[in-house]
Amino acid sequence: MELPMRDTVATFTEASPMAVFDVGAQLESVRLQDPAQAEKDRTVILLKTDSLRLIFRSFSEGASLPTHKAPGPITVQVLDGHIEFTAGTRTTPVRKGEVLALESGVPHSVKALSNSAILITVAVRPQNP
Repeated sequence: MELPMRDTVATFTEASPMAVFDVGAQLESVRLQDPAQAEKDRTVILLKTDSLRLIFRSFSEGASLPTHKAPGPITVQVLDGHIEFTAGTRTTPVRKGEVLALESGVPHSVKALSNSAILITVAVRPQNP
């Protein structure tokens, strides 16, 4: 059975406990966009559940994501380009093909050192009742 490809927000259901995402198509659409639109950053939430988020994000060179905290541990996979990731007082370059992992609640920011695309996974921790 072939699973549907998605490029929009998906959730898990009892009838559909699995989803497949065409991240390559997201990346290709960024590469093929109109040069007049190339300066615009793009965020696509691919999956959003109570416990998991999967987010595709593209940045033009020099663009940044300001300091924030995630509600759970995260991974950041660089699909294309080169970013600078700052967590607390530590700044590290992350290049295409590399994956960074960060514990929950650590203030962090991202800056694109070139046109870049990243895939972010957030494992959301349950809220205390």
